Amino acid sequence: MKYFKSVLFKSVCSFSLIFIIQACDNEFSEIGTGIVGTPDFEIENGLYPVKTYNKKITPFQSNGLFENLLGYYYDPLFGDSKVHFVGQLTPQTLAPDFGDNTELDSVILTIPYSSTASTSEDTTTYELDSLYGSSPIKLSVFKNNYFLRDFDPNADLNAVQNYYSNGTLAQGELMGSADLEGELIYQDDTYFPSANSIELWETNEDTDEVEVTSTLQPSLRLNLFGGEVEEGASAPTTLEFWEDLILFKEGDEVLNTVSSFYEYFRGLYFKVEPTAPQQGNLMQLNFSSSDASVTLYYNYDKTTTTDDGTETTTNAQGEYKMTFTGNRVNIFENDFNTSVLQTIEDTTTDAEGDDYLYLKGGEGSMAVVELFADEEGNSEIDQLNEFREVNDGVVTVKRLINEAYLEFYVDETQSNTDVPNRVYIYDLENNIPVRDFYLDQTTNTVSSDSKFTHLVPLATETDADGTEQKKYKIRLTEHLNNIIIRDSTNVKLGLVVSSNVGAITSRGFQNSIDLEENIVIEGAPIGTVLSPKSVVLHGNNSPNTAKRIKLNIYYTEPNN
Repeated sequence: MKYFKSVLFKSVCSFSLIFIIQACDNEFSEIGTGIVGTPDFEIENGLYPVKTYNKKITPFQSNGLFENLLGYYYDPLFGDSKVHFVGQLTPQTLAPDFGDNTELDSVILTIPYSSTASTSEDTTTYELDSLYGSSPIKLSVFKNNYFLRDFDPNADLNAVQNYYSNGTLAQGELMGSADLEGELIYQDDTYFPSANSIELWETNEDTDEVEVTSTLQPSLRLNLFGGEVEEGASAPTTLEFWEDLILFKEGDEVLNTVSSFYEYFRGLYFKVEPTAPQQGNLMQLNFSSSDASVTLYYNYDKTTTTDDGTETTTNAQGEYKMTFTGNRVNIFENDFNTSVLQTIEDTTTDAEGDDYLYLKGGEGSMAVVELFADEEGNSEIDQLNEFREVNDGVVTVKRLINEAYLEFYVDETQSNTDVPNRVYIYDLENNIPVRDFYLDQTTNTVSSDSKFTHLVPLATETDADGTEQKKYKIRLTEHLNNIIIRDSTNVKLGLVVSSNVGAITSRGFQNSIDLEENIVIEGAPIGTVLSPKSVVLHGNNSPNTAKRIKLNIYYTEPNN
């Protein structure tokens, strides 16, 4: 009885929302006046067929991401992924004056990690948001010799140049390692991200004591020249390298404009390698931050003139800062399991669907979901007509949907133990979220995570036999109301893993994925391409019939 009341309450709330939205629909309004609060209606439940099948994610546009990946990730099912980075450096000062008797002190690279701060009393601690793996890797930083141009010379006038995750350009031009790996600037054989904040110290001129002047959030912070470097690391570049590159170019055109600088100093290339088989770490970094920079710190003679004309020369400190506000490109180097790739390529698109769904971020794989799939003697139209009648374009509602959802069960015999916490579903044909996404306003203000009602995070349930099983639940109530009440198209849906379900901006594929009926998949969400994780789900044709994907609908209809 409690269950009935709970569901009836949901029915009342759902109906009220839809009634307001559809007040202009005469037929729907007339039905609505007789449903809520009368004993002639009851809540019923039905399971409807779904077809699911796999598709490989092709190379995607990897420049212009709001954050970037860097590191090595091993997936026991899929295999290895190395994610490198190349980016332009933009000078913050044009036509600089470095002063007299300039002497370079140090060259510091800083890239903030993606992290969350928490404060207790006077102490602030940080947690790295997107760190995958627990072992060190080899990190090498090179002077990049490949020019990252802004415009595509082989496309229309002023067409922006796209760069893709496989290290190629739109027309197939390859960014080769011979150009990317110029002079070695820095190398660390035991690099691992730290969640510690970074204290910056300066000497107080009055007291001659060293004091903490500021604190940085956790960052990749490398000393590219001068002073000490971390144990296991080295900065092989010399004083002459940086002086010749920047300081001695004072007055030269190459430091006077951004375009000239891009052509002259083409940025840095970050290369990663595992130091042990199947061991490493992958980190999300904020290269787009204003704090992401390479800064030259130097001393120079500063001359000042007093009111009586006396000149005084003192030693002063200066800095020359370059940020990563130009082109930034992630390059994925994958060595995937050929048998898994073959399974994905052998996907079924007929009425049967696939046994299992192989979801992986990056250049991984996704699933296509088709609701109300045709069955023998029960077509898509037949199923939709259980809920409505359409006469001359006028929709008459026969059943009111109170709640509709999909449940995807994890196949833990194949999946990595480190499965993603979130999956995301979207309209493949229009490359946009479904209606439930926009109506879901739930959010976690601390982590900026969101959409918990529509896209329920990974959960564990216990079945009747006491066996625990992991699953994802996706509510599609308003998506189905769109189809049934508003006669919208029952579009194909895309299912992907995501590191951030709010990051829905699409990254276009280098080559679109063809589906049947002249439908193509144009791209994948940023939250997917920035996630290395994978999971295997039971499809609609899984050998385990109890865990097959089904569309579960609770609805209200007259009790005739």
